[in-house]
Amino acid sequence: MKNLPALSFVLLMISCATNPKIEMIGAYQMTSQVLNDGSKDSILDRKQLKIYTDKYFMYGSPNLTDSFANFGIGIYEIKNGKVYEYRFYTAEEGERSDTLVLDIEKTYNGYKQIIERIPIGGKNYKLTEEYASVSTDQKSPLDGAWKQLRNIYTKASGDSSVNTNPLEYKTFQSGYFLWAITVKDSTNKKTSVFGYGPFDAVGNDKIRESVANSTFRTGLVGKKYEVDIKFTGNDTYAQTITFANGDKSTEVYQRLK
Repeated sequence: MKNLPALSFVLLMISCATNPKIEMIGAYQMTSQVLNDGSKDSILDRKQLKIYTDKYFMYGSPNLTDSFANFGIGIYEIKNGKVYEYRFYTAEEGERSDTLVLDIEKTYNGYKQIIERIPIGGKNYKLTEEYASVSTDQKSPLDGAWKQLRNIYTKASGDSSVNTNPLEYKTFQSGYFLWAITVKDSTNKKTSVFGYGPFDAVGNDKIRESVANSTFRTGLVGKKYEVDIKFTGNDTYAQTITFANGDKSTEVYQRLK
């Protein structure tokens, strides 16, 4: 009987080794994406960032066939060694409600995810993606998922316009940001744009965003923007960007619960 505690400890260690806890919080850069139709692999060339907060996930990248964005956002949970993603908005289909089940394999610098059944054109495909962690140790009051409530654009001349119904999501986590917007063009067709990169704090009320990838490749990529931040409670904040020509954009966000 004296050996029971030692035996219990050994069994616990074996259980932990064979059933490691999956932890997804962080920012990840996709390094490979392979689509299999059941007979052959197709390697896709996509530069994508994926962020997991404590409750939400969001991904964003350029479309493969045009100059617009591919993105999605939803809630996730971890159970039975798998990640369950419940998407509620994607660039392709707008508001939706579906579930993706991800087989996760942790790697030395990130993870691999496999989705066994992706319906495309009436046929199921297998999607395999690999990600490398780009997370930093930075923690911020902004960490989490947000939805824009309204924005005010003020020109240097003093003229301004207000959008009270924008469709933009933004996430912050582990030193990275990701935003994506869906708008309607002149033909009433929905199109989406995105941007992501690292950010860091500049004092208590300002951050610096460095755009690593975006739909606006010539206008934003490689540039750094200082963004004034003002919290109006724990779950609402306003950010203001002043552009080189004197124009200002003020956006108000609410935290997703």
